[in-house]
Amino acid sequence: MQEVEIIGTFDSEETARIVAKALNAFFVWLMEGDRSEDVPAFFEDFGVTTEDFVVDEDDIDWPEAPRARVRGPKINITCETSQTPDAFQELLESLGAFEVESADDEAEAED
Repeated sequence: MQEVEIIGTFDSEETARIVAKALNAFFVWLMEGDRSEDVPAFFEDFGVTTEDFVVDEDDIDWPEAPRARVRGPKINITCETSQTPDAFQELLESLGAFEVESADDEAEAED
């Protein structure tokens, strides 16, 4: 398992803040929420069905919930995982990020 950082760039800092708030609520629900009830509509304001991104409890390998942080128009999602980086990238794209990359990709581009 490794710490991964996925970076999504949005059209504005305001949009990034709204998306990060929804992401963090979703991540906490994945770790602690009651799965016997309906999935909360975290992403419906963005035209995305939250249920499409729910990870089965058995597939969660995170010791702690992922965290989405805003830096200008960018959101950085950090998490210790070996299984879900691609899902994070797909989720950011679905929520409107026009560019998504891992921090490893960004570091390689600078070299």
